Formats: sequence, C-alpha cells, structure tokens
Amino acid sequence: MGLRQLFLFPGEYHKVFRTSLLILLAALTFGLIFGSIYVGYMDYYALEELENGLDYYLQITDEGGEVTRARIATNSLNTNGLFIVYTVICGLAVIGLPLVVGMLAFRGALLGFTTGYLVQRLAWKGVVFVGVTLLPFALVTVITSLFSGATAMTFSWIILKKVFGGQDHRPTPILGYLGLELLAFLIVFLLALLEAGTVPWLFARLLPWALN
Repeated sequence: MGLRQLFLFPGEYHKVFRTSLLILLAALTFGLIFGSIYVGYMDYYALEELENGLDYYLQITDEGGEVTRARIATNSLNTNGLFIVYTVICGLAVIGLPLVVGMLAFRGALLGFTTGYLVQRLAWKGVVFVGVTLLPFALVTVITSLFSGATAMTFSWIILKKVFGGQDHRPTPILGYLGLELLAFLIVFLLALLEAGTVPWLFARLLPWALN
C-alpha cells in the first residue's frame, strides 16, 4: 500500500492541478500576445537579421543533408527537453515554482514572436506556412509543457502542505511525479524525432513558395 502511494497523487489535489493549469495557461497566453505584438516594434536592422536567418535556412534546406535534420532534432530537444528537466527541478525544489510560470510565459513569447514575424513577413502565405509546418508541433509542445508544469506545481503544493500543514502523513508521490515527467520527456523526445524527419521536407517545399 505504501509503495502504491508513492505513485498516486491524492484525489484532493486534482483541484490544485486544474488551478495550476489555469495559471500556466494565462502565463502562456500573455507570452503569446507579447511576442506577437513585439514584432511590430522591431527596427529595420533587427528585421534584416531575421531575413538573413530565413534565407540561410532556405539554403541549408535546399541542400537536404542530414545536418539539417540533426540540427532540428538537437534544437528541439535542447528547447523542449531541457524545459521538462528544469520543470522537474523546480517541482522538487518548491522555491522554483515562479520559474515554471516564467518559463511558460517565455515559451509563449517565442511562439508568438515566431508566428507574428512569419505572418508579417509572408502575409497570407505565412498563415499557411505556420499552420502546416509549425502549428502541429507547437500544439503538442504547448500541451506537454502545460501538463509538465502543472504536475510540478501540484507536487510542490503537496510538499508545502506536508511541511507547513503537519497533518498529512501519507507518503509523498515522488515516483508518480517522476513517472509523469518522464512521460512528458518521452513525448518531446519523440516529437523531436518527428520534427527532424518532416520539417526539412516541409520547409524545402513550402518555404520557397511562401517567399515568392
């Protein structure tokens, strides 16, 4: 029974999980709005650097080499995988909870900025380009990030209640927490492999069309 409690979150913490989801969703939405608005305030030189980066990506995509796929997989894991790792640490440390909210807001800002820039740069073609190449992966990433962050916040709340409440003597569900976060990491790992296999192919066909 004790081992089972190391895996299962107490039922009364479902409300904490839902509240955590709402907080993180609000942070993500704020980041999305901020990132999309920030594009309109960029100066000419910053936009020119982005243009050069887009042209460079078009060139290496045209080459179609393994380096492109490896780079995409590595970047995806560095971004999404490290987010899960940092979230786990924040959940265990408790005091890192505000960082989880901040990281979600930052991820939202990056997504909003990228989407806003491509739509501004490519007009209606940018909408199609984002919808086909970025949006499917972004949706999975956002859902996984929200799940991971809310799980970490719920686990931290359990620890806080044990430390300051003093009445809950049930085992802390550490194995359940680590298992759920491992599941989130596996999802982003598989997503990185899927991105590496499909994004170069999509970019090679859609990016030249969108830029013309």
